[in-house]
Amino acid sequence: MPRRVLIVDDSMLAREWLRRSLESTGALQVVGEAKTGEDAIALARELKPDLVTMDLHMPGMGGLKAMERIVLERAVPVVVISERTNPGKSDINSEAMAKGAMELVAKSEVFGGDEAALSAFVQRMAQLANADAPRPRPSPPPSPRLVEGRPPPLMVGIGVSTGGPRALAKVLGALTSALPVPVAVVQHLAADFFESFLKFLSETAQLPVRAPTPGDRLLPGHCYLAPPGFDLTIDSSLRAGLSRPRRDVLHCPSVDALFSSMALALGARSAAVLMTGMGADGAAGLLHLRRVGGFTAVQEPSTCAVAGMPQAALDLGVVDEVAPLDAIAAMIKRVAGPPTGLPVTVQPPKPSPSATLQVPVRQKILVCDDSPILLEATRMVLEGAGYDVATLDNPLMVAMRLRRERVDLVLLDVNMPTVKGPQVVEVLRSHGLADVPVLLFSDLDERELEVRARECGARGFVRKSGAAEGLLRTVRETLSTLRGPSPRQ
Repeated sequence: MPRRVLIVDDSMLAREWLRRSLESTGALQVVGEAKTGEDAIALARELKPDLVTMDLHMPGMGGLKAMERIVLERAVPVVVISERTNPGKSDINSEAMAKGAMELVAKSEVFGGDEAALSAFVQRMAQLANADAPRPRPSPPPSPRLVEGRPPPLMVGIGVSTGGPRALAKVLGALTSALPVPVAVVQHLAADFFESFLKFLSETAQLPVRAPTPGDRLLPGHCYLAPPGFDLTIDSSLRAGLSRPRRDVLHCPSVDALFSSMALALGARSAAVLMTGMGADGAAGLLHLRRVGGFTAVQEPSTCAVAGMPQAALDLGVVDEVAPLDAIAAMIKRVAGPPTGLPVTVQPPKPSPSATLQVPVRQKILVCDDSPILLEATRMVLEGAGYDVATLDNPLMVAMRLRRERVDLVLLDVNMPTVKGPQVVEVLRSHGLADVPVLLFSDLDERELEVRARECGARGFVRKSGAAEGLLRTVRETLSTLRGPSPRQ
């Protein structure tokens, strides 16, 4: 049976467009339309819709007061369709979040003529309209790991999407500046509303909230919100990096990008929580974190506005703990360790002059691995250290790539479905490409990796589960044995 929607907008054309769009898939049925706040309250009482779409600028009572009354009287999801707040004016979008809006949607997404954006909007509305539908409680995560004795994390990452503003406000409102670690948040949100969202969180959270700039050191007891259009990553010194994603990336900022950078930079000393949201962003990042021993958790699906993201991680079997929304803040405090009143900073290892993370010339590294998320995470770490990076997911293409262009070093996964890494090294030798150094890339035991590298003629190996500093150190040491790179033309 279709879920019931009430449209609130003073524009007849907007109501007609919304009706046709929302009913286009058959999952939603518009059961009422209101053009004033007073009408909206009356119809919400009478029709008991599963979802309300709300315009804020209307004659009479207006959308803000109407929404507040509707949410107080009946816990129905209200989606505000709005536009960027003009500088110097009262931030009505921030007020809407504070008064209970489940989500803010940009008018350009709905009325801008972009079919893909409109389709995504309708799909999201169908998910939100089912927010109060009964859901089975999740079974405990498979193969739970004992966490006693695990070193405390150096930071906590949070990924959230649809339904996130209210959920995040509840979590951050229960954390304080005494938290001994920083918190980094990726929230999928239209760029038009970022400043309003930042203002809303700053007013509801008990710890400072701000957007990081490149190179910022993440401080304990502070929250850092990924800005729109950039992926937020961190390095082993807890410094923030901001990078533009590839064009084919679905979400930006990406939860996977943050979690994967934490796995590579901090290894087991990382913790991440995946909260309400549609889709699967963050599940692969939790997989990467779990592989290196980090703590992974999700919001209990039955407490999510939309359960897609947490459920995707549960389906992968990469979750250490499942917590309802009301218990997430307490879980973060427990995992982070005892609070402190003193600033805590992470001191990076002091490199020698010959072992700096930045290289003077753009040396090129080719990374070959069948895991897309590992390829992306490794690329981010190496590019952050100044290297030029190319990636391949097909080992059969390595020799062809080396014949076409100069490469200074190859990182090669040992266990790939088609051809194993050591076999690729032997192929390179038979094709006269033995002068290109190869490092085997795997989570095998160090002794076994050392034997395999020696037998096939690789220069050495790197363990995937090691921290980013170990990867960079091995890469630097291997490249330093060469006669020296030639500048790129």
